[in-house]
Amino acid sequence: MAKVRTGAAVLVIAAVAVASAAGSFLYVNNGKKAFREAEADLPESAISTYLSDIREGNFDRIYEDSLLVSPHLNSQEDYVTALKDIYDDVNLDMLSFVEDPAADDGIHYALVYDHVKVAELKLAKGKDGLYHASTIFSGDNNYRIEVPDGMTLMVNGIAVGKEYCVDNDARSENFHGMNDWTDAPKCDVYVIENLLGEPEITVKEGKGYKTLRDVSTGTIYVGKEGDAGLAQIMSSYAQTLARFPAQEATLGQVGAISVTASDWYSRIRTMQNAWFSAHSVSNFSNVKAFNIIQQDEKTAVGYVTFDYYAANSEVSRTWHAGYQMSLLKVNGTWRIAGMAIDSELNPLKEKNY
Repeated sequence: MAKVRTGAAVLVIAAVAVASAAGSFLYVNNGKKAFREAEADLPESAISTYLSDIREGNFDRIYEDSLLVSPHLNSQEDYVTALKDIYDDVNLDMLSFVEDPAADDGIHYALVYDHVKVAELKLAKGKDGLYHASTIFSGDNNYRIEVPDGMTLMVNGIAVGKEYCVDNDARSENFHGMNDWTDAPKCDVYVIENLLGEPEITVKEGKGYKTLRDVSTGTIYVGKEGDAGLAQIMSSYAQTLARFPAQEATLGQVGAISVTASDWYSRIRTMQNAWFSAHSVSNFSNVKAFNIIQQDEKTAVGYVTFDYYAANSEVSRTWHAGYQMSLLKVNGTWRIAGMAIDSELNPLKEKNY
């Protein structure tokens, strides 16, 4: 029987021990890696990542994940503000979560704190193979937006898909009062709901576009910014219109600047103006036309505000007025195609009585 020296035996045992330890280490780490990979593949892992991001203030990533999971049109600023409002007084370590089995549009979890549901998350797997979480908000800001025909609507810097378009090749709402819509501008109509705040609305195709909110319906119109010439015309027309009920302008003068085949002109044509007291003094001040846009080359809509003062030997008064005026170019001349009165446009409105 061969003898093995003691020193050699010790070296052999040590080598075997090292090899065994290395194998155990490799096995354990491979097991941990496999566990981590398996855990990352679970939907709940997205909740852990989400809460970690909340804790560390990684709101940029939370917002980016929200767009992957459940695309929306909220700005990052509005979205993050809403998140901070939710978790401001919440101890994240005390949160629990429970799945909503009734959800029909994916995986939903409720986050519960102190027996109260504080948020709802929707989970979805991204292109990276991992689950991501998005907070589901229900905002109360809804908008109807008219965009010049064929242009791409942008809301908070996000291109709006056709799924939001409810009508195309339509005629702009502010010209619906005309008997003949042939010359009314064409538009695509979008309805945007559940926004958390006032949106930034633009179009992708070019600069120089602005918006105007209809004072009667709330519809937002998009168009090219109007020039000083249009502002001068609207200011002049507004004064002519204001003079009519004061018996300082005739119906013929109003008709000369109006599309007479329209609801607008029918209303003013039948309006009684005999109630206005006779006066010897009158004047306009603070006349301003602003926020003017052109929905196409032959149309324009904008606001006009002014203060009108009238007096006689017994009484005097100042009216603080505001108009929304839609114009149509007819045979090269701008004419009023639609009107709405709203004194709220005037910064001195609180002095009306």
